[in-house]
Amino acid sequence: MSSLTKLYVAANAVDAHILKQLLEQEGIAAVVRGDNFVPLQGGNLFKMETRPSVWVFDDGRLHRARELAGEYGRGSPQSDCMTTGWLCRCGEAIEEQFTECWNCGSSKPSGLAR
Repeated sequence: MSSLTKLYVAANAVDAHILKQLLEQEGIAAVVRGDNFVPLQGGNLFKMETRPSVWVFDDGRLHRARELAGEYGRGSPQSDCMTTGWLCRCGEAIEEQFTECWNCGSSKPSGLAR
């Protein structure tokens, strides 16, 4: 029996379900976890990952699933933000105009400050 492997952490539930559909069109079984979880506004919930994620079975199609997720991720809202924003030490993509991370409260790195 194959185990599930986390493939992609989505910006939101729609993002996760779009990737799931793309994977299934290639014949790769996928599940979305956390798409109905609503975190407290502004809370970090003890650093727990609260965004939806896409999981696939760790089998012979895992390599292809990673390729598809990589291609899809380059066009995701999070990757678009990274072309004009900054990446916080907690891994959150932050838009350029913000000086603090909404997720953990860390300040923008000094080398990126304007």
